[in-house]
Amino acid sequence: MKKSISAILGVALTIVVIVAGALVFPVDSKASEMTFTGKIDDRTTAEKMYLSTSGGTVEIKIDDSTDNSEAKFFFPGTKVTVTCSTGSDGYWHATSIKSEVKPGKAEVDSAKATTVKGKIAKGTTREKIYLKSGDGTMEIKLDNETDLSGVKCIMVGREVEVNCARGSDAYMHALSVKDKMTSALSTANVEKYGAGVRGTISGQTTSSKLVLKTSEGRMEFVIDSNTDASEGRVVFPGQKYTVYFYRGNDSWNHASKIVNESDTSSPTVSVDERSKATVSGKIKSKTNESTLFLQTKDGTMEIRLDANTVYNNCLFLLEDKRIVVTLATGSDGYNHAVSISPEW
Repeated sequence: MKKSISAILGVALTIVVIVAGALVFPVDSKASEMTFTGKIDDRTTAEKMYLSTSGGTVEIKIDDSTDNSEAKFFFPGTKVTVTCSTGSDGYWHATSIKSEVKPGKAEVDSAKATTVKGKIAKGTTREKIYLKSGDGTMEIKLDNETDLSGVKCIMVGREVEVNCARGSDAYMHALSVKDKMTSALSTANVEKYGAGVRGTISGQTTSSKLVLKTSEGRMEFVIDSNTDASEGRVVFPGQKYTVYFYRGNDSWNHASKIVNESDTSSPTVSVDERSKATVSGKIKSKTNESTLFLQTKDGTMEIRLDANTVYNNCLFLLEDKRIVVTLATGSDGYNHAVSISPEW
């Protein structure tokens, strides 16, 4: 009987301890979730955020599923609020990130938009992107209407594509910002133009044959009159290119589309038709997708290339080739190439 009483007392004591523990350490069904507010540390990357809070620095992983549609700017010192959950790896994982973004406002002529590619440079803020490209650094404003859905985050060093147009304040304004495609071929291009391959241009390339050094070896492509070179007008040795191609009846690979992955194009501007002039000369090595450096008898000219430039019997530009250029003064003060033809 004493033994039975002791057992009953033991069970009762255990229940008391459990209840007391529950009162002291209440069970929270959301204990695996936490919200932190702080400033982004300069160690932050697109995959991991270091958040400086009042309680210390919190290390938070950023996943593809993280909703940061309201916080695209990962600049050191930016104040954000991060809602996290614990992962199986023991890290906090961001489920959402929010911050206040108040860009500027201006009327933008979206009908004359152009896309430029480059790397986000120092000086970039929530109101303005400094984009470093092969032709220098562009200053592009961000608006409330700028579509940032295609970019994971905006931070210095990230490679992006910016669709932009001139605003009523004379600045270029970003209509959209997207991550630059580098890891995979464009699905749309593959569907339209056929198989694609990446590589660097060989010095053996001519106006009728493009030679590409790839990871699989040297490849040659026939250039036809219908080859789409709208995204690859400057074909110099060492430049990175993607070539989409098909197998012809002559057993040769024919380039259906070529894309320069190294450079960017200049925004389209209006030109003064009354200022037209014609010059001839030799293409110099400094030439890129946005600027033609032409060695003439009077010296080297710097001529802008844009979406309106017409290429007559001259699909793309090769170093040291002689050409004839019709140019006019643009609204940006530069000479712009209206048309380019080979010098016969």
